[in-house]
Amino acid sequence: MSLKALAAGKPMGDERGIALVMALGILVVCAIMVTTVIAYTSSGQRTSYFSKARLTAFDAADAGMNNAFAVLNLPTNNSLDPSILPPCHTTNPDTSTPGTTNPTWFTSSTNLTALTSWNNNLYGRATAYWCGDFDRYGAQWFLRSIGSIRNPTSQIGNTTRTLSSRVTIQPTLTQPKNNPVWDYLYAGHTGSACDQTLNNNISGSSRMYVAGNLCLSPNVQLAQSTVIVGGNLDVANNAAVGANTSMSTRVETYVGGNCRYGSNSPPWVACSGNQDANHIYSKLSDGTTVAVNHTAPIVAPPAADFAGWYQDAIPGPAQSCTSAGGTSPTFDNNYPTRDNSVSTVFDLTPSTSYTCRVGRGSSTTLGSAITSSQTSITVASAGGFPTSGNFRVRIDDEDMTVTGGQGSTTWTVTRGVNGTTAASHVASQTVEQDDAGTSGELSWNATTKTLTVSGTIFIDGSAKVSNGALNTYNGQATLYLSGTFYANGSLCGATSGTSCNFAGWNPDKELLMIVADGNGGQINPGDGVFIANNFSYEGGLYATNAVEFGNNVNIDGPVVGSQILLSNNLTTQAFPTITTVPVGMPSNNDVYAQPNPPQSFSG
Repeated sequence: MSLKALAAGKPMGDERGIALVMALGILVVCAIMVTTVIAYTSSGQRTSYFSKARLTAFDAADAGMNNAFAVLNLPTNNSLDPSILPPCHTTNPDTSTPGTTNPTWFTSSTNLTALTSWNNNLYGRATAYWCGDFDRYGAQWFLRSIGSIRNPTSQIGNTTRTLSSRVTIQPTLTQPKNNPVWDYLYAGHTGSACDQTLNNNISGSSRMYVAGNLCLSPNVQLAQSTVIVGGNLDVANNAAVGANTSMSTRVETYVGGNCRYGSNSPPWVACSGNQDANHIYSKLSDGTTVAVNHTAPIVAPPAADFAGWYQDAIPGPAQSCTSAGGTSPTFDNNYPTRDNSVSTVFDLTPSTSYTCRVGRGSSTTLGSAITSSQTSITVASAGGFPTSGNFRVRIDDEDMTVTGGQGSTTWTVTRGVNGTTAASHVASQTVEQDDAGTSGELSWNATTKTLTVSGTIFIDGSAKVSNGALNTYNGQATLYLSGTFYANGSLCGATSGTSCNFAGWNPDKELLMIVADGNGGQINPGDGVFIANNFSYEGGLYATNAVEFGNNVNIDGPVVGSQILLSNNLTTQAFPTITTVPVGMPSNNDVYAQPNPPQSFSG
C-alpha cells in the first residue's frame, strides 16, 4: 500500500482474484498437459498395437507361404499339376503369353471376402490365406499369401500383410530302377499247368524269367544267358534248355520246382544238380559247375499305375500340348473317364511330321548335314531359341552348347558336351533345346524318321508303328496306352545303317517304354503288344495281357507280359543291366518334379 493511501487511511486492494485466475490458468495448463500425455500415450499404444498386429500378420503370411511351398514340395504331390493349390485368380495363367515372368494376372485384391476359395489356417488370432497360379509353359508357380488379424485400433476391419514369390519347377524325367524285373523277358502268369509255353525257338543273350510253370514244346531250343523258372520246367521230346557241347553253350538255369523230359508222363524230379538227362544243360553262376540251381530268385511282378498316370501324364488327358504342330495325338475324348475312349489308333510314325511339347524349349531342323568335327551349324529356324547367352541343344544322341550366333540361323557350337559323343548328323535332323526344362514331349520328324520322346505320356486308346520302315527314337519316356500297341515297322533307340545298333544301344540314355492295358482290336485277341514279322524293337515292352512276336523278330530290352507268345525264331539281344529308367516305369515310385527354392519375394 502506498504512503499516500496509508496517510489517507484507505485499505490496500484485495489480490485474491488474481490468485484464482492464476490457479485456474495453471489447472488449464496442467489439464492440457495431462490430455496431451494421455493422447500421446494412447497414440503410442495404438501404434504399438498396430505394429504388433502388422508383424503378426506378416508372420502369418510367411507361414502361409511356407504352407504353399510345402504342398509343392510333398513327394506324393505332382507340383506340375495346376490343381494342387487353389488359384489366386479366375484367369487361367495358361492362356497368358508363354514365357512371361511378370503376368498381369498376378495382381489381386486383398479383400478378405474374395479369399474364401484360398487355403487358410489359424495362427493364434491371425489367419493365413495362400494360393498359387501355375504357368504351364514356364513351369513355374506364382505364390501369394495374405496374413490377416483383426485391427486392434478399431471395431471393424483387419490388418493384412501380403507376400508374393515365384517357384520354378524342374520336371523329373528319369529315376533309378528299383525292380530287377526290367533286366528280363518276364512272363508273370501263374496258376496253370503251363503258365508259359514256348512253341518255337528262342535264341540270344537276354535273361528270361517265368514266374510260374514253363513248358517247352517238341524241338524247341531255349538258349538265353539266364533262365529262371519259379515253378516247374516241362521239357518235351527233342526240346532242350541250352546245349551240352561246351560250357559256353550251357545256360545258367534256376528252377524252383520240379522238372522232367519227354512224353508219356515221365516222373517229375526235384530240379537241382546235374539235369542233363532231362535236357536241361545248365551251369551255375561260377561258369564252371554243371548243375541247375534249385533256389530261384524271387522277382516281384511289376504293377502299372494306369489310373495315376492317366491323371498326371504330361502330355496326356489332363494336360495337352502347350506347343503343337502337325497332327498331334488325341489323348482322350471324355476326360476324366479312363475308358479307352480314343477309337482311332494313333500312328507314332506317319508320313508327315508332328510336334507335341509341354513346357519351355523350341525345336528346329539342321539346314545341312554335319560331320563330327564341325563347330558351326546351320538350322532351318531360330524361332523360340534364346537370342543371347549360351544354351544347349541336342541332335540325335549328342548334346552341343551354342556359344555364338544366337538369334541367327548359323550357330557356333561346342560339340559332345554333357557326357555325350560328337557324331555326324544328317540334314533335316531334329535340333532340340535340351536345357529348357521341357515337361514332356512326343514329336515325329518324318524326313529323318526320328521320334523324340520325353517324360510320361498317356493316350486313352491304342498306338502303332505302321510305316514298315526303320525308325529311331531319341530320349527316355514311358508311353501309357489304355489300348494296345502294334509295330509293323522297326523302332530302335540306336541305328547303324539299315538295322538297329544292338551293340551300341545304351538303355540308360535312350529308352522308350510301351505300357499297354488293352487286348485285341488292331492285334490278336488276348494280346496287348504285337511286333510283326521281320521287324525289330529296341526298348521296353509291358502288357497287362500277352506280348506276341511274329517270325524272325529281333528284340533288345526288357519285356513283361502275362505270357510271351512266339512265332518262329525270336532272337533276343544282350541288353545291359539297366540302372536308370524313365519316370512312369511300372513298379517304380511315381515321381513328378522338383520345386526349386522360392525366389523374387515381395511384400
